[in-house]
Amino acid sequence: MVRERLQGYADRGVFRGFSEQSPAAGRYRFRFSWLGTRPVSLVYTPTTGTFVFRNLLPDVTARSPLHRDLQAFVSGRASPRLPAHRRVDRRRARIRCVLSRGAVSLELVATRNHHEYGVNRVVNLVHEIFVYLHAYHPEYMWESFDAPEE
Repeated sequence: MVRERLQGYADRGVFRGFSEQSPAAGRYRFRFSWLGTRPVSLVYTPTTGTFVFRNLLPDVTARSPLHRDLQAFVSGRASPRLPAHRRVDRRRARIRCVLSRGAVSLELVATRNHHEYGVNRVVNLVHEIFVYLHAYHPEYMWESFDAPEE
C-alpha cells in the first residue's frame, strides 16, 4: 500500500525518477527527485510504521535559528489549531526532526497500523516544510538547493 501511494505520486508527475531499492533488514527504500535537483530517500519500516526522509535538509547547524525554526514548525504541524487536512493527528502518527552530522532528517511514526495515513502525511509535511523554507529562510534555499532568488 505504501509503494502504491508513492507510485501514485510518481504517476501524477509529483516525483521524478521514482525507484525502489531491494528491501534490506525489513526496510523498504525509495528514491526520487522532488522539490529540488538532488534525489531524496524515503525509508519505510513496516514493522514499526516508521517513515524517514534521511538527510532531507543539508547544511543545518545545531542551535541555529534555522534549526530552531524547523523544530518549531514540524512540532507545530500536530497542533489542533491547524485544519485537519494540514495537521498530523497525534492519535495516528508522531513526527520529529533529527539533526545528525549537519543534516536534518524527518521522521514520522504511524501508530496502530495507520501506515497509509503516515505516507500521505509525511509527503505533505515535506512539501509544507519546503514552502515554509522558501517563505521564511530563502537564503538557505538559495545556498543549499540552488533555488532561484526571485
